[in-house]
Amino acid sequence: MQSQTFNDRQIAQLTKAFHQGAAEASAALVKWLNSTMTMAIDSVNQCPLDVAIGVLGEGDSPVCMCLMEMQGTLTGHMLLAFDDPSGLALSDILTGRTAGTANEWGEVESSCVLETMNIAGSAYLNGISNDLSQRSHNQVELIPSPPMFLRDFAESLLETAFMDQAVANGDVVFARTRFDLQGQALRWTFLLIPDPASLQRLSEILTDLS
Repeated sequence: MQSQTFNDRQIAQLTKAFHQGAAEASAALVKWLNSTMTMAIDSVNQCPLDVAIGVLGEGDSPVCMCLMEMQGTLTGHMLLAFDDPSGLALSDILTGRTAGTANEWGEVESSCVLETMNIAGSAYLNGISNDLSQRSHNQVELIPSPPMFLRDFAESLLETAFMDQAVANGDVVFARTRFDLQGQALRWTFLLIPDPASLQRLSEILTDLS
């Protein structure tokens, strides 16, 4: 199946939905973290899956991601990618430790980011589906699975996550996201990876939006 490429208008419409997703995820995170934070979408873009390696991270440093399967109107995956300092800083806040205490990934640290992804990712998809449903006047369901935590180099992560999924020639829709938690900027990126049939379905939904 040939990859579906969105035009500028469709990207603009999708950006509106992603902003709604970010707003709902931000509200959920404020309650979960019991802390002041802001979350904003800088940009929404589309690129081939193999190019997404550069989106996740470059160089010799490993990256982390929490990966969710997505079911419903659109099927595929959603992932939250982040660097070590951003994930470890989050675990310090959730465990009440002094900033900078966590310096390696253990069971506590990975559990912290998994539960955060479970809350933020679910709210994020819920916001996107609410926006698309309201503006298309059709019910759009995006149902997440429990996330799993992975840490490796970007190329290996993508191969591990998608080796069994028929999206080798598919595209990634990604949102560059700014998080500021207690005055500390965190580098997080949400990637929405619909399977090929769902990319086509998403294109149809975006085309119908006013």
